[in-house]
Amino acid sequence: WVQGFSRKNFGFIDNQTVCYPCGNYILFLDIETKKTTALQCPAGQVGAFAASGSGQVLAFSDRKLNPIIYVYTFPGLSKLAELKGNAQLDYTLLEFSFTGPYLASYSSIPEFVLSVWNWQENILLCSESQPGVAVTSLSFNPMNWQQLCCVNESSVTIWRIERNNDEYHLKQNPVKLPDGQGSVSPHEDLFFPVSRNEDPYHGPDLPVSAIAGLV
Repeated sequence: WVQGFSRKNFGFIDNQTVCYPCGNYILFLDIETKKTTALQCPAGQVGAFAASGSGQVLAFSDRKLNPIIYVYTFPGLSKLAELKGNAQLDYTLLEFSFTGPYLASYSSIPEFVLSVWNWQENILLCSESQPGVAVTSLSFNPMNWQQLCCVNESSVTIWRIERNNDEYHLKQNPVKLPDGQGSVSPHEDLFFPVSRNEDPYHGPDLPVSAIAGLV
């Protein structure tokens, strides 16, 4: 039963080894020799999972109350870190940055929290809650670890990790997507609003402050 592949989540951890979660284990399959190696989750079933082929490390969470994220090396399979956040029930997504020792995580209900970790230092850098937003995909910019892309069923959001001395903050920048007809709604300029047919004023466009009598 350990050998089965029950989930779509998998990844290469080096040039010839694929790894994926299965029940209480992470399985490593050498695609040349067909040899399989198993790593058991320290606390029950494996939850979210991510692998970094460039860094030859993997991360996974356990499925229990107050879940923990574990980071292991490959091929030595030695534990590097245990990341303990504020998630109560489960993590749904994990993702390594392409450069640097950074890992992003997303928790499920009730928090729906995006977090960024320095897994080498075992430090939570920053986090931001998105109540009710179930993110389906999470990825770092390959050229800049300080940019994250989050996707859900209705929107795409680019998060920027900003730093002020030793403090890190997440700042979001929603991306407008085309509607069902393939068109994007125009951006409304709040400083120089566009005149509409129903507007009683037919003169030149003026700043909002001028219309309000502030200037």
